[in-house]
Amino acid sequence: MGRARKKKKVLIKDIAYQRIQLLFSFAENEARQSNLEWSNRYAYLARKIGMKYRIRLPPELKRRICKQCNSYLLPGKTSRVRLKNNNVTVTCLNCGNQKRYPYKN
Repeated sequence: MGRARKKKKVLIKDIAYQRIQLLFSFAENEARQSNLEWSNRYAYLARKIGMKYRIRLPPELKRRICKQCNSYLLPGKTSRVRLKNNNVTVTCLNCGNQKRYPYKN
């Protein structure tokens, strides 16, 4: 019984991860078409699925969501990206929240 339960859990997490990937692709498409409400909703749902099934989002996807207002961050449309003092600064244009990520020259 233990082995079957573990296999089922892995399968559920795999399906949840696939849904997260799909929702992020939908969010990007909607943001590019200037439908920001839908893109924010898709990003919010992807984050909620990750929390429910305890799946860690990859860094490239995690950096696409504003932690403060849960909006989808698309550089040039919903966020501003600047390079300052060996940091990448991403500013959300909805709430003004800033995230900084280090980088090496």
